[in-house]
Amino acid sequence: MPKKTTRPPIITVMGHIDHGKTTLLDALRQSNQAAQESGGITQHIGAYQIDHQGRQLTFIDTPGHAAFAAMRSRGAQVTDLVILVIDAVESVKPQTKECLDHIKAAKVPFIVAINKIDLPNASPDIVKKDLADADVLVEGFGGDIVCVPVSAKTKKGLDQLLEMLLLLADMQKIQADPQAPLQAVIIESSLDQKRGPLATIIVKSGTLRIGDNLQAEDTLGKVKALFDASGKKFTQVLPGQPAQVLGFKQVPPVGSQVTSSESPSLPSSSQSPKKTSLPETDNNVKKLKIILKADVVGTLEAITQNLGDEVNLISSGVGDVTESDVLLAESTAATILAFRVKIISAAKKLADIETIFIKSYSLIHELLDDVQQQILKLLEPTIDEKITGEAKVIAEFTVKGKRIVGCQVESGKLTVGDSVHLQRGKDQIADSKIKSIHQEKDSIDKAKKGDQCGVLLSSELDFKLKDKLIAYQKLG
Repeated sequence: MPKKTTRPPIITVMGHIDHGKTTLLDALRQSNQAAQESGGITQHIGAYQIDHQGRQLTFIDTPGHAAFAAMRSRGAQVTDLVILVIDAVESVKPQTKECLDHIKAAKVPFIVAINKIDLPNASPDIVKKDLADADVLVEGFGGDIVCVPVSAKTKKGLDQLLEMLLLLADMQKIQADPQAPLQAVIIESSLDQKRGPLATIIVKSGTLRIGDNLQAEDTLGKVKALFDASGKKFTQVLPGQPAQVLGFKQVPPVGSQVTSSESPSLPSSSQSPKKTSLPETDNNVKKLKIILKADVVGTLEAITQNLGDEVNLISSGVGDVTESDVLLAESTAATILAFRVKIISAAKKLADIETIFIKSYSLIHELLDDVQQQILKLLEPTIDEKITGEAKVIAEFTVKGKRIVGCQVESGKLTVGDSVHLQRGKDQIADSKIKSIHQEKDSIDKAKKGDQCGVLLSSELDFKLKDKLIAYQKLG
């Protein structure tokens, strides 16, 4: 029987660019006696562990919500807890609110660390009030979110912060089975000119050992060496531990999930959805997920007030569309609407890579009309389609390594080049196109009602008997 044990919590530090994230991480690391005894940190691998009261905590040393969202967008929920760092003088900034959007989207518990309390004009109460205005209620201000005043410079409050993290981890009951199949996540990767591809992983479950065969998406490897954050070699990595791995054949993508040859193979892209999205609502009512950016506050409010109950507004703000917006859209399966603002070039490139839809508007009524059309499309996916044929899946064949859908055409016709939905019951579960149609040994252009045929699709879908292929054309 698998036996789960408590594992170290994995913690990400987030916050505005100059509110002290890196300084706080350095202070926590330097105050850790174990690190001092080992001669200090000699290299950056993207994560490290510290000991506090005889227990270990793992910190991801890649501050910033962009990296956080990048991991989530690939289906990797590596973080157990988040520390949100806020400057005691500058208080809540727009980037702080972006961090909160990502934390809420991930549904990860978090602690607020009010940093720089050593400064003479520090005001933790103003920070708490500004957080309340952003719908974040901390202890003492009507809520239960833990808020710890700290100074990364003087190290004041760091012990209390670590105690609160351990308490929150205990409440989460974070456990893993060291004997289970390996499940790990790439949090950083690079190409070393001398050693080749290097990747920092954090093990979520199972144990990683020297000699293990690894797979991270399409990247394969065999563990040749493991290093900790001080550059010291070791032979195995337990759940909750980070390690730098030497042995991948190529540089694996950040956020990719890692398994060993003893584990089940990673699912193909056609079986594994890339986006990690929020639940629609508690009663499963579909809502249109939107990230809204506008030029001024007045316009933003005017649009927001007219969106309606069918819209789930993931995030809204004033300013250009940035990479952070694209990453948030990727991790929540949202659409980005840009009203009279620019889309920075880096965000455009990222949106193209991640296939995120961004649409720009200059008139409010055009934006609202478009939203209504998207809501109708969400509620009735075929509203802008003409059904040209339906076929029932009655068999499966494999020819030259390719899966062929055996069909009975029930209405209309199937034609080579048709777009098709794969329907299971009342749900449309995948889309593809008809690449070719076969009857016995002959290739044909179309199959009509009553015909039985074999259909090769342009992408391999996980079809089952009694599914349906729905051929359609777009209207307009």
